[in-house]
Amino acid sequence: MERLAINPPELFSGKAFSQTFSIRGHERLIFVSGQVDCDKDGKVRNPDDLEAQLKGTLDNLEIALRAQGAGMRDLVHVTIYVVGLQPEQTARIREIRSAYFDPECPPAVTLLGIERLAFPGLRVEIDIIAAQ
Repeated sequence: MERLAINPPELFSGKAFSQTFSIRGHERLIFVSGQVDCDKDGKVRNPDDLEAQLKGTLDNLEIALRAQGAGMRDLVHVTIYVVGLQPEQTARIREIRSAYFDPECPPAVTLLGIERLAFPGLRVEIDIIAAQ
């Protein structure tokens, strides 16, 4: 499978994401439902702690991808939903997620500030598309 990330010079170039991302010759797409920082019983692990929840959510995504025989390197698009997102939080969010993403070919990323998530105490939810 050929993966190609391009950041056109006319657009903002972030090191933690790609503005455009294409795949050629993939055999399958993998869609993972929105993941949060909950244990297998649905209990929120780190209520109202954005950084801890972001790490826990990314860990859960790794588990979900492994169940499909995939990994974080297979990500092509990531959507991150953050309750009450503030501009000053974006750099830290970028730093944390970058530790999980392929630095040579990071996925396309959308970061959204939202009002609330499904359960009290949740601050972040992430859904992804991967390809192999």
